[in-house]
Amino acid sequence: MKRIVITGAESTGKSTLAKALSDYYGEPCSGEFVRSYVDLHERELNQSDLEPIAKGQLTLEDAELEQAQRLIFHDTNILSSIIYANVYFDTDIEWLNHRFLERDYSLYLLCMPDIPWEADEGQRESPQARDDLHIRFKHHLDHRQLPYVEIHGSKQVRISQAVRAIDAIL
Repeated sequence: MKRIVITGAESTGKSTLAKALSDYYGEPCSGEFVRSYVDLHERELNQSDLEPIAKGQLTLEDAELEQAQRLIFHDTNILSSIIYANVYFDTDIEWLNHRFLERDYSLYLLCMPDIPWEADEGQRESPQARDDLHIRFKHHLDHRQLPYVEIHGSKQVRISQAVRAIDAIL
């Protein structure tokens, strides 16, 4: 089973790309748990939310895995939880770091911040935060020597780049 993670900073087209790839390959896609968590709680997140969000993301990833035949797409994964915990709360969730290292993701598609930034109340901070977060995502992928391909350009170009990268590992 190949696990493909669409990752990157806020407002970089991750969800759009994840859905397009899921449709193209006819394989499932796990969503971004924090999105539903924020909608449910209708308040600003705080440090006590980090563990429930991380656990929810893991559960969501694993639930969709049962539906997959050869591929599964993850609209972000627990790497996002690790990065955001550090950036916004200056903390690490030790058990999450261990769980992350135990999981086998085949390929990361790192969405570049080269599309217009769109506001999403309760979910996104600013175009400047997006650029800083992008640097952090890239650093984590490089530091951990994780397999990734940078995805940029228009929606169609992004899909083509992603399909080529995925087909290369099938």
